[in-house]
Amino acid sequence: MKNILIIILSLFSFISCKAQITPIYNEEDVPSYTNTYFKDIDNDFDPYIGTWKWENGNNSLEIIFNKVIHNDEGHGDFSDNLVGEYKYIENGVVLVNSFPQLMLDVPGEVPNIELHNDNSIVSYDIRTDNRGLPPCPECTPNTRYIFLAIQEKTKPGIYGMIRMARFIEGGIEKIRMRITNTYGPTNLSIPENSIWTLTKIE
Repeated sequence: MKNILIIILSLFSFISCKAQITPIYNEEDVPSYTNTYFKDIDNDFDPYIGTWKWENGNNSLEIIFNKVIHNDEGHGDFSDNLVGEYKYIENGVVLVNSFPQLMLDVPGEVPNIELHNDNSIVSYDIRTDNRGLPPCPECTPNTRYIFLAIQEKTKPGIYGMIRMARFIEGGIEKIRMRITNTYGPTNLSIPENSIWTLTKIE
């Protein structure tokens, strides 16, 4: 009888601890975040994995994205995340470079970026509605938009927001993104309300 009771209690504990799976794009519809796994069910993040670059003369923006699965948020819920690091050059001067050394040592490969408290770019939402942020006339009607937070490690406490969408133009994968720097007493080095079109290079 004692063994049966232990099995029943263990089974109940397993069931109660198992997080409810919810698509990330339904996050706003969930009244409670406790014991919920916000999962990238449709693999919306996967096409973004890799290296993307915008370049114009002596100016360039390069971003490396990777996907992190089942991240423990620390308060009873979990999520999949798109994380990234970036390098921004303006007039030939490197203003931001958050690429770790290991990225630079493995040319031609997508770095294994891990999620931690100091990532430069971290996703927090997927939206199915197009609010013109960013403007993307090339995007298909069913495009999902990725929302991310961006920070600059040399300016602690300053955060911006990225809204981006992926599309294919002439057989080439591209990202259209708008970066707004709206949190903190000053701006990021990337210009306020800037719009970028990045091309996948790796």
